[in-house]
Amino acid sequence: MRLLEGKTAVITGGSRGIGKGIALRFAAEGANIAITNIVDNEEFAEAVREIAALGVKAKGYVSDASVFADAENVIDEIVKDFGTVDILVNNAGITRDTLLMRMTEEQWDQVHDCESEIGL
Repeated sequence: MRLLEGKTAVITGGSRGIGKGIALRFAAEGANIAITNIVDNEEFAEAVREIAALGVKAKGYVSDASVFADAENVIDEIVKDFGTVDILVNNAGITRDTLLMRMTEEQWDQVHDCESEIGL
């Protein structure tokens, strides 16, 4: 038996990088997977296909994790589609790779806005 058989995992930012790696590992352990991404693009669709290929239910949802209403709506949709949420991985985020002294005020605000929405 796989460790997460019958569980549903929601992974924000699950279409690439660490989020995708987590989604694939959880799917390999039997979890049904709901991933979110801020845009609907081919990379996002391909991630959903890769996850589903592991024999679990997988679905992608377009949602901005920094917007409370989006987060609330996407969870409602996921519960309708999957019945429950057993695991949540809040992976979505933004990075502004620059030295603090080179960061623009807009970049500073974007990073801070994102952190405040997730409680950092």
